Amino acid sequence: MLERFLVPNGSFVNYTAEHFVSLTISIIFSVYVLYFGKKYWNPEKQRLYITWLLILAASTQIMKIVIKNYDGSFDITKDLPLHLCNLMPFVMVAVMWAKNRKWWAFFFFWIIAGSSQSLFTTSLTESFPHNEFIRYWVLHVIIVVAALYGAIVYRFDLQKKDIIHSWIGINIIAAIIYPINVALGANYFYLNAKPPGTTFYDLLGPWPYYIISLEFAVLIIFSMVYYIFHFLKKTSQTTQAN
Repeated sequence: MLERFLVPNGSFVNYTAEHFVSLTISIIFSVYVLYFGKKYWNPEKQRLYITWLLILAASTQIMKIVIKNYDGSFDITKDLPLHLCNLMPFVMVAVMWAKNRKWWAFFFFWIIAGSSQSLFTTSLTESFPHNEFIRYWVLHVIIVVAALYGAIVYRFDLQKKDIIHSWIGINIIAAIIYPINVALGANYFYLNAKPPGTTFYDLLGPWPYYIISLEFAVLIIFSMVYYIFHFLKKTSQTTQAN
């Protein structure tokens, strides 16, 4: 069993039974946390439980480095937690503990627009029970739950200015990550090449032109997220009023 946990199998394929089962389990888990968080947990439990979930997600990132150092496969160009999704549990744990609406909104767009699509168009190559399979799903599901948790359980709202703040912020982070990529010969934030597998990036053209396309796409997607968020909120309020 340990060998299957550690040795790459390279057998995960998007849109297979394994992918759909993983998605189904993820959705059930997400609904459970959001429903019980809103209906049954008191404010103390609400904050405590989401914080521990995010600590779990962050720990998978640390364990990835530990495991790869243990088996001798650690690669500084790939395995540091510098991708967007990999960074999120470390920052969101502070945001959700502090119940800070502004920072939640700042990261909400990143997670919903970026991390959520990673569940449907994964860059995953390893099947269960490999440690990377477990890390990938635990990480992405928990950070998406955390983003939705702010809206549903903490009842945070989004403002139009949050779109611009979030868009500027992701560009600042990208500007910081790019020289790190150059120095290490890495591809964090997928700034130097597209991610492996079939992903949203395939629709944006070849490198480096997809970076320009991505700038416009991100702004459009953030705006769509904002308007969908408020449409769903208004619909929910109307339903509750009736």
